[in-house]
Amino acid sequence: MKTEQRVAVVTGGATGIGKGCVLKFLEHGYKVMTTGRRLDKLQELADEAKSDDLIFFQGDVSDQAQMISLIDKAVATWGRIDVMVNNAGICTSVPFIDMTVEQYDEVIKVNQYGCFFGMQAAARKMIELGIKGVIMNVSSVFYEVASPKIIHYHASKGAISMMSKSAALELAPYGIRVLAVAPGVIDTPMLDIDKERGTWDEIQTKHMRNKALSTEEVAEVMVFLCSEKANGVNGCVIPIDDGLLSKY
Repeated sequence: MKTEQRVAVVTGGATGIGKGCVLKFLEHGYKVMTTGRRLDKLQELADEAKSDDLIFFQGDVSDQAQMISLIDKAVATWGRIDVMVNNAGICTSVPFIDMTVEQYDEVIKVNQYGCFFGMQAAARKMIELGIKGVIMNVSSVFYEVASPKIIHYHASKGAISMMSKSAALELAPYGIRVLAVAPGVIDTPMLDIDKERGTWDEIQTKHMRNKALSTEEVAEVMVFLCSEKANGVNGCVIPIDDGLLSKY
């Protein structure tokens, strides 16, 4: 079925920022296809969205074949792909000197390789269809500032930021925009550990207004950046951090 309605594909859409994006894209009139590792969370998303414009699949972004299949399914279903959001990401806390190759690779494969696979599959399909789409990658403020015990996460988010700029340059002749966003302290399950430790109030002070951002606030910015109103934004990393990176 071909449609003129804009189509967005979002990875890691079951929870956190990804879920916020799925719901916000639907709110803005998109058809959305998403993927995640946990089928129960994907079903919860679908129950909350209550939309015929949402399709989800259980999958692993670190598997290139699955990413290609995801894009193919979106196009087979709706005839197009306008936006690709590479959001899926994981983080573990391990001291640098104790980290194993397996622990390092686990994060790199999901965060960095998953982003690369998603960008490449989406770009190829956009070029094939002649669509001047948008590829948005989710980096983090940790691409620029350091925090202990997450060197693999830093490496992956730094890579995503630079990959976004490089891909933007190569895809510009096709009219495809590529950019990244760098969220700060966001109220997502990834930061539940700070609530358990009792450091949640402290970590929020990293923001200028001493308050974490909601996934809805982040998603609203991301959907805007994928719209034609943000056509001049390309090949860059946009912080969504309430001034974290600017705060001394």
